[in-house]
Amino acid sequence: MKNILIPVDFSDNSWSSIVYAVKLFKDQLCKFYLLHTEVLDPEAIATLNDHYLKSIMNDANHELKEIKQQIEACNHNANHEFITVLKFQQLTEAIKDEIEDKKIDLILMSTKGATNRLSTFFGTNTVNTVAKHFKCPILIIPEEYDYKPIKQIVFPTDLNRFYTTDQLTVLNDISYDNNATLRVMHVKTETELNSIQHYNLSVLKTSLQGFKTHYHSVPSYDKKTEVINTFIDDLQIDLLVMVNYKHSILEQIIKEPVIKKIGFNPHVPFLILPNINNQ
Repeated sequence: MKNILIPVDFSDNSWSSIVYAVKLFKDQLCKFYLLHTEVLDPEAIATLNDHYLKSIMNDANHELKEIKQQIEACNHNANHEFITVLKFQQLTEAIKDEIEDKKIDLILMSTKGATNRLSTFFGTNTVNTVAKHFKCPILIIPEEYDYKPIKQIVFPTDLNRFYTTDQLTVLNDISYDNNATLRVMHVKTETELNSIQHYNLSVLKTSLQGFKTHYHSVPSYDKKTEVINTFIDDLQIDLLVMVNYKHSILEQIIKEPVIKKIGFNPHVPFLILPNINNQ
């Protein structure tokens, strides 16, 4: 049984993320937790009467109930169960609580919400969620993305960090379950691999079994975003996977000056794997 948490704000994008989730996991037993958060300033709460607060809660619960009924009507799948959750707190705090309380296996969210406000990277809520380094994978669905089967997966890496059993298990499972080709993309920052990189590459080759795996080596250049996006386009990638640890390619991408101007917004789903030790 997979426990999947989907933050929803009743926008078209959050609806698209729910549709993507039920199609991706159509053959698996899943509990989908549809999480909506309302954030009220503590000082404002003190000035609001109980009737108004109950009205906010009732309206949110009503919309959650409607979206649950809508997806259940569209998704006649006995493997799937939908549970609504309403929280009056910041989204990242609510996600943290749900991960612990519900033993969440995956967070699935869209790049933009109803407010359509972007800071850098994917949008404020998504950025804040990624930055928290939750001990749970995060699958990010691009804006207005229509589901299609995952047949090509790219895993960019500099091969400088050891891979955990959990990370390798997720890579194995998503590649095997979708009968997909996994492409390990080494973004070179040196002319030759050092001993640690050789070891990590050997671990990947030993651990990734049961599906087609290809290993690519590409030059880094100045903008890793451009290298990765070009690879995605040229090989018709359906899923981008990266590990979220300090000083990783992912962190370097976030810090690149170009991000502040155009945002790194890949047009394919993006799975971010946690690094338990956060190193």
